[in-house]
Amino acid sequence: MSQEDARFVRSRAALVAAVVELLDEGTDAAQLSITDIVGRAGVSRPTFYKHFDDTAALIREAALRRLQSAFDRIPSVGDDPSWPTFVRGTLRALLGELAADAPFYRAALESSFGLLTGDIIAYLATRLLDSSPLGPVIRRRRGPDTPQDRAEFLAAGAMWHVTRWLFAAAEVATPAEAATAAGTAADARASIDELVERLSSLLLASSGATVAELDALRVEHARS
Repeated sequence: MSQEDARFVRSRAALVAAVVELLDEGTDAAQLSITDIVGRAGVSRPTFYKHFDDTAALIREAALRRLQSAFDRIPSVGDDPSWPTFVRGTLRALLGELAADAPFYRAALESSFGLLTGDIIAYLATRLLDSSPLGPVIRRRRGPDTPQDRAEFLAAGAMWHVTRWLFAAAEVATPAEAATAAGTAADARASIDELVERLSSLLLASSGATVAELDALRVEHARS
């Protein structure tokens, strides 16, 4: 990598880190200025425009990077897990990450809802096809649509439920209300567990798959 390329990579990473910090601190995305961002990142305004057209584009990239990092931190559930093991292990860990950074994700979704949502759906669809027990079932189904179409349909539904859950948590307005509502760690875990079970059921029902079918595919894979 040339020195110029290295500077480009460093300045882009600095901008992403800066907007993450600002949103984590509670800065309103709608009020976030390029001046705020470049000041925090330690780069110039012209450098910002070498990378992004506007703050929404930067927030969009920051959210996708953070989501990908969240997936990377999910503990492995084995090479060929059952559906319950996969969905509970993966989704519980992922939702825990999202809950921990909920203010950031809410701000990111509000700032560029349509574009970011589309990016996340495409990313989740790829993971459903390539990294989940549902992938082989989605690929085997016949019809006028493609496996990618079906995976995106499932991902869009899951995205809607997770987004609604994220924003519902924000409706608790004060610390006192949080303490009496869903503010305790135990209540937060219960909320995540409830959503995991709902998503598991909906993904199976919407894909037409059954736990028995997925188990049969695991046995078939183990024999091959």
